Amino acid sequence: MKVCKNCGEINTNDTLYCCSCGMSNFIIQEEVACPHCGAINDKSYSHCINCGNELVARKSVTTPVAEGYTPIPVNVKEVSAVFDTGMTSIPSEMARCPHCGALVPITAIFCQKCGVSVANLHSRRIVQRKVCPHCGRLNKLESNFCSYCFSSLADADVENLQVTHESQNLGELTVRQAFLEGLTGKQLLCPNCGTLNNPNEPFCVNCGLKLEVEEPKKYCPNCGAENSIDSTFCAKCRWAFEGDIPDKIEKWTCPYCEHVNNKEDSFCPNCGQKKHV
Repeated sequence: MKVCKNCGEINTNDTLYCCSCGMSNFIIQEEVACPHCGAINDKSYSHCINCGNELVARKSVTTPVAEGYTPIPVNVKEVSAVFDTGMTSIPSEMARCPHCGALVPITAIFCQKCGVSVANLHSRRIVQRKVCPHCGRLNKLESNFCSYCFSSLADADVENLQVTHESQNLGELTVRQAFLEGLTGKQLLCPNCGTLNNPNEPFCVNCGLKLEVEEPKKYCPNCGAENSIDSTFCAKCRWAFEGDIPDKIEKWTCPYCEHVNNKEDSFCPNCGQKKHV
């Protein structure tokens, strides 16, 4: 696996950009395959994260002790905490792209490597989340504290949820979004960080990504103004989207408001100033 040097997120080896922050600087994480189930684990793990069996059989080693020496007991958990980087374990909610073989998360609509549609790979898939006993929000199974209210999840119940998708038609474009649906209702999965958001949230509560899908816009190649997708003429400079190319159309720019006008206009339709010859 690849560990992002910017945010510490663990990514698959075929990832070109971090799935969490979008950076491209990685550290290669050493891995070992479990001899019992074949799951991939970090080299530092002693037990498989998938089946729980030991990754390497322990050998009985007798270390000679000097006369009169009394060994000091070591708390293994305290020592491990010193080197703990806070990185999450290898993501389990993945599927393999049928086109290029890249691993794609349940939030993916298209493969991040080859662009093939992969939403159906996770459709109706059952995943589990911890229910915060304090605020009722859903958290990933590996979370020890709620991502929303920071309460302890030690006594949290586990809920089964199903991956579903909704499609929205925006002109000629069809947009799909991933949801997790369970007893608590349907919640929108952020495509950037995987956080669950209420369907009416305009921005992700964790990473701030805009979740609202807007209608596509048509940008005028003459003046750059934004227009609705079904516009025939630019609302600012009146350039015909189906007409001649911009560099062949004679225009004049108002020196007062910088509005772009047609050659035949004697006055600026935006501010009313007279054209200077």
